[in-house]
Amino acid sequence: MGVSFFFIFGAIGSGIMVISALNPVFSLFWLVIVFINSAVFFLLLGVDFIALMFLLVYVGAIAVLFLFVIMLLNLTDYPPAFFKREADMTNYIPIGFLIGVFFFSEASSSWFVLGPFQKENWDLSFPWLIISYHNIEALGQVLYVVCCCLFILASFILLVAMLGAIFLTQDKAPLGKTQQLLGG
Repeated sequence: MGVSFFFIFGAIGSGIMVISALNPVFSLFWLVIVFINSAVFFLLLGVDFIALMFLLVYVGAIAVLFLFVIMLLNLTDYPPAFFKREADMTNYIPIGFLIGVFFFSEASSSWFVLGPFQKENWDLSFPWLIISYHNIEALGQVLYVVCCCLFILASFILLVAMLGAIFLTQDKAPLGKTQQLLGG
């Protein structure tokens, strides 16, 4: 239980550092730390697939996309907005405090009723399927056996979207200059 609290408070502290870092690259670094802490917390809960998806999707794709945007926009040349007098952020502290108190009171009341992080409290659905399989195996069984028609339909929808994107971005230039071969 102490390990899960370590990663929860690590994610909260890193989240605070995301919004308080002056450099956008450092802010992105702290955001990656938040995602990694959340993924490890999901691993501790036994939800392997969601933890791997957090790492692949958020750290592997979205954080890299944010880094490219930061580098393309060159945001490091601009001074931080909260150093100016017109961007005073102290008005939001009471609202943030009230939201935090509401969140922690809700979390503590659920801990008193259900108890802290036991796997029995996180049983989502398909108990007959989770009993005999691991998490990723159960997801594969549901996707490829129970919902196989919907999976094939989703693949056709993605194929049509991909073909539409190719068709829309295709250059439809009129016949222009062509190379004349020697024999023709």
